[in-house]
Amino acid sequence: MAGHEPVQQDHTLQPFAQDPADADLTDIYLTAIGHTVLQRSDLLAAGFNEADINDSLPLLESRGMIRRLDQTSWRVLPPDLVLPAFAARLEDQARAVRASAAGLNRVYEQSQEQSSERLPFEGVEVLDSEAAITQALTRIFGSARNSVHMVCADSTFTRMLLEQPDDAHRRTMVNSLGAPVQVMANYSDALLEVPHFPDMLRTRALRGDGQRITTGIRLTTVVNDTGLGLIDLEDESGRPHGLLMTDSLVADAIAELARWVWQFAIPWRPALPDGPISKLTTQEHDILQLLAVGASDAAIARHLKVSQRTVERRVRAILDRLNASTRFQAGVLAARENLL
Repeated sequence: MAGHEPVQQDHTLQPFAQDPADADLTDIYLTAIGHTVLQRSDLLAAGFNEADINDSLPLLESRGMIRRLDQTSWRVLPPDLVLPAFAARLEDQARAVRASAAGLNRVYEQSQEQSSERLPFEGVEVLDSEAAITQALTRIFGSARNSVHMVCADSTFTRMLLEQPDDAHRRTMVNSLGAPVQVMANYSDALLEVPHFPDMLRTRALRGDGQRITTGIRLTTVVNDTGLGLIDLEDESGRPHGLLMTDSLVADAIAELARWVWQFAIPWRPALPDGPISKLTTQEHDILQLLAVGASDAAIARHLKVSQRTVERRVRAILDRLNASTRFQAGVLAARENLL
């Protein structure tokens, strides 16, 4: 690259450069790992130009190599942790592509058969197994351009997603081109009773998901921004199955519904271990979030694994600090102060 001395590359970094265009990215990463906290000025001083820096830093963030601290600095994470994790994500993508081949081929063959058993209308595929739903989700995320909206009731389908291994929750969602996909997830307040649900929210918040809570959600759907959507239909036995909407007009209608519900939901920003919380402790922040979605003191106590009396004292302290007389007023004031 013109403007800086070439960096001697180690063969162990070759998998990091997925194509020739990643050569500059590799050089920038090799420069970055010489700093605990990377400043934009460090890269400029090393001779990299603004265009390469602006292209490379978001990619390094999306691949989990660095973590943004502010507008001009990033924490550089240990290579012995992030490089194996990045390789694992690439392997996951390859497995997902291979796994989807059979399902996509079935769709292709069915479209060629002109069978009398075809559905009476186009643009809908029946998903009758957990494997079929998993393949549908892979297609939805893989074909997304920038974003995926999720609306999640307390259903077998949603619990299937929540029960995925921790590694799956820690994964940055990307499309088939490897570009990050913004996830906007709207969950039913009933899921607050599910063990480890708040832990999952924190994990996904680290991956950049938008998260909100809505009271009384009865619909579960996942839809992307290119006209592909899934609706969950839980049968009497509790087995997850549903419909994949491949007609863009139908999927767009589902997406519009998801965006409409999103506007009325309560933002959920879990307190993260490495992020400061303005005015409130981590526990107070969690209590305030649960208050805002209508959780009782007993429910809050179960989630935080403390006594109900402790919760009652903390709630009283929060009301006093916000100068609020009711829980609802505390939520309004906290939102106004950007504490939620």
